[in-house]
Amino acid sequence: MSDAANVHRTDSNVRRIDGDVATLHHRPIAALAGVEVLAITRAAVVLGSTQAQDIVNVDRANDQGFDVVRRRSGGGIVILQPHDHVWIDVTVPRGHPLWHDDVERATWWVGEVWCDVLQQADVMHSWRVHRNKLAASALERSVCFAAVGPGEVLRCESGSEAGRKVVGISQRRIKDAARFQCTLFRSIDIALHESLLAVAVPATLRDACGVGDALDDVGHRAAIALATKLS
Repeated sequence: MSDAANVHRTDSNVRRIDGDVATLHHRPIAALAGVEVLAITRAAVVLGSTQAQDIVNVDRANDQGFDVVRRRSGGGIVILQPHDHVWIDVTVPRGHPLWHDDVERATWWVGEVWCDVLQQADVMHSWRVHRNKLAASALERSVCFAAVGPGEVLRCESGSEAGRKVVGISQRRIKDAARFQCTLFRSIDIALHESLLAVAVPATLRDACGVGDALDDVGHRAAIALATKLS
């Protein structure tokens, strides 16, 4: 582990790791079941593994104190600032009861745990896991929370199947394990995306939402619930 990251154990199966976003994203994956809560020390615009950097206004991002980094998992851009989100990584080794060879179905249980936690925190809405393929335009796929992929969690109004994305999940695999990277926001800052991106902000980003002041409580509960499910 780089000197830029500090590790603290918060529970028998949960670790908290503090560091800059680049260091946190480039941690090696160990083939051991576990949950890690990542706390960033610097703001960053995070590109998916295959995205071109020219979709970010790099000069403006740097002027505003944002690093521009690339993660090793797929998906679209995520903009992170300290304390505006919860980031939880879940590692499942091959052979674990929760392992699934199908990369889409493998995410479903992660979303189900988040749904249970969110339902306890907010009984005014219903919550569901997206169990279909990613269906989005290229522009929508450019920003993580503007599109909905397998395993991700939607907040639905009572009696409606339509929903607003609340939990984003990306996945990185090695031969012996999979890492699921989960992100939940306090709120979705449209203006910040407009300021830092060099492409149009997808209109569907306005359909996503955060959990407001419940962020820390939901994050704490989710980390424990995910670790319990893994054990």
